Amino acid sequence: MEFASAELESLAEIWKAQASKLQKSNALNTFNEKLSREWAIETGIIENIYYIDEPTTQLLIEKGINIDLIPFGTTDKPATEIISVLNAHQEALEALFDLVQQKRALSLFYIRELHQIITQHQETVDSVDAFGRKVQVTLLQGQWKKHSNNPTRKDGAYHQYCPPLQVQTEMERLVNMHFGHVKQQVTPEIKAAWLHHRFTQIHPFQDGNGRVARALASLVFIQAGWFPLVITRNVRDEYIGALEAADKGNLSNLVHLFTKLQKKVFTNALRLSENNIIENKILQQAIIAGITVLSYIAC
Repeated sequence: MEFASAELESLAEIWKAQASKLQKSNALNTFNEKLSREWAIETGIIENIYYIDEPTTQLLIEKGINIDLIPFGTTDKPATEIISVLNAHQEALEALFDLVQQKRALSLFYIRELHQIITQHQETVDSVDAFGRKVQVTLLQGQWKKHSNNPTRKDGAYHQYCPPLQVQTEMERLVNMHFGHVKQQVTPEIKAAWLHHRFTQIHPFQDGNGRVARALASLVFIQAGWFPLVITRNVRDEYIGALEAADKGNLSNLVHLFTKLQKKVFTNALRLSENNIIENKILQQAIIAGITVLSYIAC
């Protein structure tokens, strides 16, 4: 618990008190929809699955994920292909909220289901055969990997992930340890950082592990009544650096990054409450003014 943020906890409590006042406000629904679209777009960009330039990204966040909003030359792949993937990402995020609403516990079945949703439009993935040659293999959607997926670093060294035969055992251990953290009431930012990092260490799927890891971290935050974890291209280097530090036994950088990102969203969400109060005051003043005018006319 040494990495826990008292400031984040305070912001979360303030938001919890204010959120109930905004339940009937369109502003909160709009805020959540925009955050959902940002999550869906950026989670693929940082994995280099596709590229969408920043002005177009902002337009999609503001107006909605619509192929008509993607001008020619603003992406590196056909817009139709990208839209399908973005819709799959949004479907995965909706599945996280459904899990929380249904009060279902995290399970290996659910993690595989999540992977299937996220990768539903991806048929193949890069791999290396027994002779070290790069080949394309069928992506097993919703199934543990059958081949090793140890990427080569820039310095030529291999990054070792869990061997395929040990994935089931390691994933069972991961879920059990996560339940232990829940029982111990570990704070959301630490719980999310640990779950995300441990999942990426195992790398149980042939591809799509980063997106699933961010989805699982988002699940922890959603269960706490917080917001999905949005890792954008602007913090990609910090994010990768934090994961590499965690590989060496230092989880604090990842916890601090998650904390910073949640603080930012809470701060933006709390502005909705401030605006709502101002709007209500203006409305009340207009009503009072209207009543005064009507009373004057009646006289």
